[in-house]
Amino acid sequence: MRAAVFKEKGVLKVEDVSDPVVGPRDVLLKVTHCAICGSDLHRYSHGMLRPGAIIGHEYSGRVVDKGTEVHSFRMGDRVARSGGKINPWKDVPPYPPRFSAAERGFLTTTRPGAYAEYFVADADMVMKIPDSVTNLEAAFVEPLGVALHAVRLSHLRLGDQALIIGAGPIGLLTQQCAALSGASGIFVSEINAARKAVGSALGAEAVFDPRQVNFVEEILRRTGIGVDVAFECAGAPSTFQEAIQAVRGMGQVIVVSLSWEPVYCLPVDWVAREVEIKTSYGTLAAEWPMAMSLLERRMIQVQPMISKLIPLEDIQSAFQELLRPDTDWVQAVVAFECAPLSS
Repeated sequence: MRAAVFKEKGVLKVEDVSDPVVGPRDVLLKVTHCAICGSDLHRYSHGMLRPGAIIGHEYSGRVVDKGTEVHSFRMGDRVARSGGKINPWKDVPPYPPRFSAAERGFLTTTRPGAYAEYFVADADMVMKIPDSVTNLEAAFVEPLGVALHAVRLSHLRLGDQALIIGAGPIGLLTQQCAALSGASGIFVSEINAARKAVGSALGAEAVFDPRQVNFVEEILRRTGIGVDVAFECAGAPSTFQEAIQAVRGMGQVIVVSLSWEPVYCLPVDWVAREVEIKTSYGTLAAEWPMAMSLLERRMIQVQPMISKLIPLEDIQSAFQELLRPDTDWVQAVVAFECAPLSS
């Protein structure tokens, strides 16, 4: 089969690889879509992957084979990634005690990913796609779950005001989840023109370009005291401090981004306001069906975020394009079954 293989820092090459082997508890998927995730871009650009790795985790596809112990799926079922069996009493991902997100690309237990024609998954780690959700939309259940998890971790309440720093796919999905949670006003900070336009179209009260305006001062002018919750989804050197400065006393900052370089932080500026800082990473198993339900009920829009559907052969150039600060792409999706974006 054809797959995008990581060769070295900044290089993916599409080549022929061995077909995946289906175990007794596995399903074999013919991949239809795999969205390009920001964490994939960072690991690619920083070289934080094992040479020979096949990545891609925001996928959907059809079941074309299954193991002898799999009874919950049939051939042809449309499926997307899920978070595994739900355990209300211990619903925590099985990461090592000192797990570092930077080192995830080197985990030896990681299976080949879905930037490939076929993909093998544990049957417990996929879920059926509802009839009203397209495969393209279902590929967004993972990033939507990340956004949903961040908002559910927060103290955001009906009528609160929120700030989203960074309007990439995660930020835009977090913006929508915050709105669904009752935020009365949502501000967005973003430097990229295409992303700013989508944030505005999705209902932001105001979208600021931090290169042109001191958005922290502008938020203080508009709110009087600052926002209740800030979601830091950018990971730029200045954005951690900006998020903290933008919240009110006793407010909360949820750090969703993965900063791959040191960030500026001056605690004397904000310690006296007793700001709460909390990190958010991944999702809980119970949140995956929640995310799919939001897609099914048309409570979340993913179409405005999708800039390009690309063939697998174009993945190297797509990664390069998405890493350009002035790109006019917001989200690109590897599509093995291409259809118009409006469908």
